[in-house]
Amino acid sequence: MQKNSKTEAIRHASHALLRQIDGKGKQSLRALGNLIHRSKSSVSRLWRAQVRRNLHPESAFWETEQGSTWLRLLILAVLYKFGIQNHVGADALSDFFKMIRINTHVGVSPNAMLNQLKQMEELLPTFQQQCEASTPSGTRKAVLAADETFFSQMMILVLMDLSSGYLVLESIENDRSFDTWFSAAEPRLKALGIEVNHAISDRAKALIKLAVTGFECDSGADVFHEQYGISKWLSSALGRRKAKAQVQCEEAENALKTKSSLSVKDTEVLQAQRISAQKTLENADKVQQEYREQLQAIAEEVHPFSPEQTASTNADSVAVGLEKRAKAIESLAVNAGIADKHSAMKKFRAQIASLSIHIGVWWLWVETILLNLSVDTATQHWLKERLLPVLYWHHQMHKTQNRAHRIDYRDAWQRAVRHFEADPFRLGLSTSKLEHWVQWGEWMVRQFHRSSSAVEGRNGRLSQMYHNGRGLTKKRLAALTVVHNYGLKRADGTTAAERLFGSPFPDVFEWLISQMGELPLPRKPRDRIKRNPLILQCVPP
Repeated sequence: MQKNSKTEAIRHASHALLRQIDGKGKQSLRALGNLIHRSKSSVSRLWRAQVRRNLHPESAFWETEQGSTWLRLLILAVLYKFGIQNHVGADALSDFFKMIRINTHVGVSPNAMLNQLKQMEELLPTFQQQCEASTPSGTRKAVLAADETFFSQMMILVLMDLSSGYLVLESIENDRSFDTWFSAAEPRLKALGIEVNHAISDRAKALIKLAVTGFECDSGADVFHEQYGISKWLSSALGRRKAKAQVQCEEAENALKTKSSLSVKDTEVLQAQRISAQKTLENADKVQQEYREQLQAIAEEVHPFSPEQTASTNADSVAVGLEKRAKAIESLAVNAGIADKHSAMKKFRAQIASLSIHIGVWWLWVETILLNLSVDTATQHWLKERLLPVLYWHHQMHKTQNRAHRIDYRDAWQRAVRHFEADPFRLGLSTSKLEHWVQWGEWMVRQFHRSSSAVEGRNGRLSQMYHNGRGLTKKRLAALTVVHNYGLKRADGTTAAERLFGSPFPDVFEWLISQMGELPLPRKPRDRIKRNPLILQCVPP
C-alpha cells in the first residue's frame, strides 16, 4: 500500500514536470530525478510507463490528483453498489471497467476485483460493531418478526424489528429448532437492548415457543399467511369454475353463429343454452368477486380502529368480525359446491385468537404507557379516541401500496380528522404539549403490526441474490445485513439504524472509502494460450 502511494506521488510529479520542460531530453529527466530524489533511469522507466498508459483522450485526466481521486471513488462505488448490494460477479465488474478503458491505470482483473470485494466484506461488519457500540445503553421495546428461508442446502434465520426495519439477526444455521433460534437471537437482543413486546410469525411451533418462552411475549399470527391458506383452497377452484362457464358460454355463442340452417325449435334450444351459460358465467363471476371482497375483508378487520366509524376496536370485536368473514366464505364455498377437503376453514378459525391478539397487545401497550405517565382520564380519552385515529389512518394511507386501500384509508382519515377538529379539548393544550403528543402518537402507530411481510420481502431479496449469483457465504451475508441496516434509505432519507436507535450514523460508503486504501496497480496481462488439439504434449523419452 505504501509502495502504491509512493508510485502515485511520483507519477503525478513526473507528469506535472514533464509538461513544463518537455522536449529537453536527458537534461529534463535528470532535473526531474533530482526533484523527486530518484535516478535518471528510474524516472525514464516511469516516463515510458506513463506514455504506455496514456492511450486514450481521457487518460491524461487520470494522471492528475483530481482524476485519480475520482477514479478511486468510481471503482469503489461500483464495487459497493453492484458487487456487494446486487451480487454482480467479479468477472462482470472486470469487463465493465475494461469497457470504460481504465484498466491502463488501475488493476481491474477479476482477481483484483474479488480481493476488493472480500476486503469490503470484512470491513462492513466492523462498521456495524462500531455503530452499535456507540449507541447509548437503554431498553428499546420492539415488535419483531421471525422467519426462515431456504436455498438448496442452506438455511438462513431472519429476525427483524418491524417498526424500523432493522435486521437484528441474519444467520446461516443447520436447523430451525427453538434452541437454535434462541441461542442466536438472545445475544443480539441483549447487545442492542431490545425488549420484545410482541412477536409475529407463521404458526411454526419453534417460532411460537420462541415468542412465548424465549421472548416472554405474545405470539401473533401473520394475517397474510392466513389469507393465503384460504386462497389455496378457494381461489383456483373458483377460477376454474368461472373459466369452465366462460367456455360453455362461448360454445353456445359459436353454435348459434355457425349453424345457419336450423329449425325454429333447434334455434330456441340453442338460445336457451346460451342464456343458461351466460347466467352461469355471471353467477360464477359474482361469487368470485364476493369471495375476493370477503378475503380482503379479513385483513381489514385487523385494525385498532374501525374504518367506517373511527371508533376503537378490541380483540373481542376483531374476533367476532373474523368469524363473520369465515362464515361468509364458508357459505360461498357450500353454494358453489366446493368441498373443504384440507380443513382450511378449521385451520383459519384456530388462528382467530392469534390474529386478534395484535389489537389486544397494542392497546395494552398504549394504556400501560399512559398509566406510567399518570395521564388524566380526559386526556387519555382524547388521545385514544381523537388523536390516535387521525395519526393511524394517515400512516396507513401512506404506507399501503394498494390504490383501493389507499382510497378507503383516506376516507377513514378524513372522518377521523372531522371528529378531531370538532372536539374542543385540543384548544386547551399548549403548542408544545400538542406537538409532544403528536410525536408520541406517531411513534405509537408505527408499533402496530399484523404481518411479517417485511421479513418475507427480505427473504425474496436474498433469494434473488442467491440465484442470480453464485450463492451466499457467511461473510457476504454479514456484509449484506450491514448494508440493509446502514446503507438503504426510505423515502424520508433515514436508515433502519437511525429509526431504531433514534440517532444519526456516519455514511457507510464514506466510511468504506476511508478504510479501503489504495487501488491495485495494473499488471501486464498473461498471453492468451491457443491450444491445438492435434499436438500431443508429453514427457520426452
